[in-house]
Amino acid sequence: MGEVRKICCLTRNLLFYEWSNKRVIMGFLAGIAVPFWWLKNFLDYAVSRGQPVNVLESFVVVEHSYKSILFLALGWLLIVSDAPFVNGSTFYSLCRTDKRSWNGAMVLYIFVQAALYTAAAALSMAAASAPWGYVGKMWSNPVYLLSRDFQMDLSAAYGIDFLHQEMMGWMNVPQAFLATALCFFLYLVLMGLILYTFRLLLGGVWGMVITFAMHVGGYELPYLGFWKYALMEYARPANFMDGAGVHLEVPVLVFVLCGAALVFLENLLMDRVDFKGEAGEGT
Repeated sequence: MGEVRKICCLTRNLLFYEWSNKRVIMGFLAGIAVPFWWLKNFLDYAVSRGQPVNVLESFVVVEHSYKSILFLALGWLLIVSDAPFVNGSTFYSLCRTDKRSWNGAMVLYIFVQAALYTAAAALSMAAASAPWGYVGKMWSNPVYLLSRDFQMDLSAAYGIDFLHQEMMGWMNVPQAFLATALCFFLYLVLMGLILYTFRLLLGGVWGMVITFAMHVGGYELPYLGFWKYALMEYARPANFMDGAGVHLEVPVLVFVLCGAALVFLENLLMDRVDFKGEAGEGT
């Protein structure tokens, strides 16, 4: 229990420190602002139909839209770009605890910030949709028509797409909203852990290079026929629903196993980390 308290205390201190950083503030603002390009297209489409939409549909549709996650996560990468979060108080913290507890605090920090980033992006879209929407479980007619846009006429006209009838058949809107938020959150956590782990172990800019390559690769790999290796595809839960049912355990398991492997690697090699070198690069 004492170790858990130490980890929570270190996480709280880092959160307060980072929230005063302009880089983190700009990251959250980007996470709120960037989705509005797709949101505007979606609301323009809904207005053209003359029918309201469910306020929670906006996040579901935007997150599943073509290219969206490629840009939705950019604010997140800005927030965690300072990994492994070594600052002036790190050495004092290490005097009161050990490296593995400190590592646990950094991992918890990534989880907390990812949850806040997901909430900021999702709830801001829901709030912006309120003047044109309603609250409930039912899918709206504009989204239903969008899911049947097999010729992509509406996509070409309004710049928004949602060809996921399976999700609409198996889930109501709040369920789809929560599933989408969960997968998006886990994707952010995994990207943050990749950046943190390789920045911690390799130093320099390698962590950012590897993370950015995996993020962009998640967009390119499906076109090459390797969608199973594209982590970005696992952030869209509708990809794992078909006529047989909902297979949400697949993306969740992929994210959890990859994240656990990274945390295990961090703990295994933590004693080799040169914190003085990290502090020197961060200054």
